[in-house]
Amino acid sequence: MRFRPVPAAWVCVVGCLLAAHLCVAGELNTLSAEEKEQGFKLLFDGKTMDQWRNYKSETTKPEWQIMDGAMVLTAKGGRDLITKEQFRFFDLRLEYTIAEKGNSGIMFRVDEDTEERTPWLVAPEYQLYDSFNVKVREDRCAGALYGLVGAGKDLSKAPGEWNQARILLEPSDNGAERLQFWLNGSMTVDIIVDHAPDSEWTKLLALKAPGDHFAKGFFKARKGPILLQDHGARAAFRNIRIRKIKAPSAKSSARSHSVQRNNAETR
Repeated sequence: MRFRPVPAAWVCVVGCLLAAHLCVAGELNTLSAEEKEQGFKLLFDGKTMDQWRNYKSETTKPEWQIMDGAMVLTAKGGRDLITKEQFRFFDLRLEYTIAEKGNSGIMFRVDEDTEERTPWLVAPEYQLYDSFNVKVREDRCAGALYGLVGAGKDLSKAPGEWNQARILLEPSDNGAERLQFWLNGSMTVDIIVDHAPDSEWTKLLALKAPGDHFAKGFFKARKGPILLQDHGARAAFRNIRIRKIKAPSAKSSARSHSVQRNNAETR
């Protein structure tokens, strides 16, 4: 069989496109044009940890190091790391990798004024875990809302590979909030957080709390920093970016509640 030679111009075009793709794919800790337009900002530029500090401290322990464009917990003792900025509603996206049989987490709305001994007792946690090698119950798997809502057991990549995590916390109707998690493109959590006494959220907490010892103030802080947990395992984080979501005004919340009440009365 005879093959026609490929024109040199096509070789040049394909080569340029491939090079451009590799360049973009290898660009760490930068925002795309679309992300900039959407209002994302970087929480880590790959060079400094100026936007972070240890939990209940103004400094950062030396066990947290910058290596190959990532923030790395190199050994136990680095303590939890939090953002200096606080967030209420947000869209957080990042990549992480964790050691074999490792355990860690991403917490948010962290309360540094709490008297509880650890932050997870009052702050919700996106679970990070080596679910690739270790099989645990679903509310302990990577991508779970720790202790409350389970995730699929086959979503985590092998240790050393980079996972993509996303946390979306936004306003919902009648003063409630909607919380969603994704792991490697698959949604793992979608729940309405409503502290009303008869809400599904309150019932879930009542069901789960005795075994997981969540404090009475769990997830009740109106805003707080993002936290990367030191659970003793080596873990690395990169491409950390966040978009703030505007909170509804008091007027719009009251209007929404009034509309819902009127609709219920006319049924």
